[in-house]
Amino acid sequence: MREIYILIAESVFSLSAAIDQVTSALNNMKETGNVDQSITTNLDTLAQVFKEAQQNWLTSRNSKVSIFFYYAARNAALIVSRMKERLLSANQVDGNAKIADESLQVVGLIRELFDLTRNEKPDDATTKLIIERVKTLRKVATDIKLLQVQEKELEDVDKLFNYLSKLRR
Repeated sequence: MREIYILIAESVFSLSAAIDQVTSALNNMKETGNVDQSITTNLDTLAQVFKEAQQNWLTSRNSKVSIFFYYAARNAALIVSRMKERLLSANQVDGNAKIADESLQVVGLIRELFDLTRNEKPDDATTKLIIERVKTLRKVATDIKLLQVQEKELEDVDKLFNYLSKLRR
């Protein structure tokens, strides 16, 4: 369990910095209406760190919280990935400010999930809060069309089922 926290801690600075840079770039895009293509590097960083967190939680021995932390990281990675797709395909004239504004709505929730899931001693209250925040994130993402298509959502579900079957043994 400690190894997971060490791995996550190593990514904390880069993830926190990437979230700050994404927030700054989105605010700038909202004001100017122009997409800053450099945001894609930071979005890739966010998605990658969350994917690594997913993998770490799948190998965790703390079955009491790992599934919830995995689920939070998975949702964050999928939404960040979709955000990148939308920003890259944005209409330079009409949609940039709107997409930036919508993306800002989920970035705050993603930061909150990140902060919650790096807790070294998660308790039941933290786990419940994570579940609620993921529900909120998914609702907001649905409302602003930042959820991935169903096929993408279902990718790698077999890894989760394998993990759950190991817990039953």
